[in-house]
Amino acid sequence: MTKTFQKAMLITSIVYIVIGLILVIWPDAARQIIIYAIGAAALLYGGFRIVDFFVRKEHLSGTIQLGVALGIACMLLGLFLIFKVDLVVSLLAAVIGVAVIVDSVLRLQIALNLRHIGGRYWAVLLVTSLVTLGLGILLLFNPFTVIKVATIVGGVLLIIDGGFTLWSVLQSQASVPQRTVSIK
Repeated sequence: MTKTFQKAMLITSIVYIVIGLILVIWPDAARQIIIYAIGAAALLYGGFRIVDFFVRKEHLSGTIQLGVALGIACMLLGLFLIFKVDLVVSLLAAVIGVAVIVDSVLRLQIALNLRHIGGRYWAVLLVTSLVTLGLGILLLFNPFTVIKVATIVGGVLLIIDGGFTLWSVLQSQASVPQRTVSIK
């Protein structure tokens, strides 16, 4: 693993743990705050892309620019998130399930890579990635009747997934043999 990839995985694991804790401790408020924040960020980014398109005037150079289209799409997404919070809340468990599945598949690949290079804990990482993959699939396809339960379960899964990702990054750093270069 490269240093950049390790840093990204480390940051991802910490973000997963923090968001998971917030979802477990304050599930009702957290869902709405997260959705409003994402909606506001999409609105701001969309507005930035539109203004940036006209300020830079790169569209006059003859190249095709997508700033306005991307800006409008982001602004519409932001408005949808802000004004349809209840609908988005009902889909939150599925989104978290997809995120856990994607991260679990990435950790599955890391486990297989560790096995290939002779890492010590590849089997543990393989099992944990399969467990979180199963939990992510359960979260994605099990129609929870109570959204609060889904939010708490999603938070717990994010905490577990973040913990496993953090552990896997630390283990990959410890199990990769250091190569030395001898100068003759």
